[in-house]
Amino acid sequence: MATSSNMPPAIEGLPRAGVVDALRIAWWMRRGFWHGFQHCRRCARVVALYLAVAWWVLSLLVVVLHVVLVTCPWTRYYLSPDRDVVLALFGTRTGWHIGDHISAAPGTGRGRALRARLLPELLPIADARRVTIHATAASPELAALYMAELPGLVDVGGGTFRGRRLRRPPAG
Repeated sequence: MATSSNMPPAIEGLPRAGVVDALRIAWWMRRGFWHGFQHCRRCARVVALYLAVAWWVLSLLVVVLHVVLVTCPWTRYYLSPDRDVVLALFGTRTGWHIGDHISAAPGTGRGRALRARLLPELLPIADARRVTIHATAASPELAALYMAELPGLVDVGGGTFRGRRLRRPPAG
């Protein structure tokens, strides 16, 4: 559980996801797995296909999990103003963890637009609160993109199953 300083803040103009949004986010997740299957290399394609199939088998559980997550006080699911992209921030004892970053239409640049709107407002708050930001990129290419967009974000090693773990300590 997060301390109060690690609770993700509200950002004006970016709505917080609610229960109805959790249903859409769960559906977008399935689309994201299929998008990953179509655009990944070798082994990652197998993982993406497995996740896409598992989504159907576990869809009720996925929906319930997202309802719980969007209503938890230590998480904040930031929606784009058009409510077609989400980026989740989980507050923990070790900092903020960027979690679900899902688009209704993967590969269209909408995720990048949300990050461009959200990150410049989050960074000063993270620095003022002395909060470390953690993320896991699904691929080395996405890790490089995220590091270019988020000043101070560094690659700290491989992810649990795939991708790259990233961390940004507080500036100053």
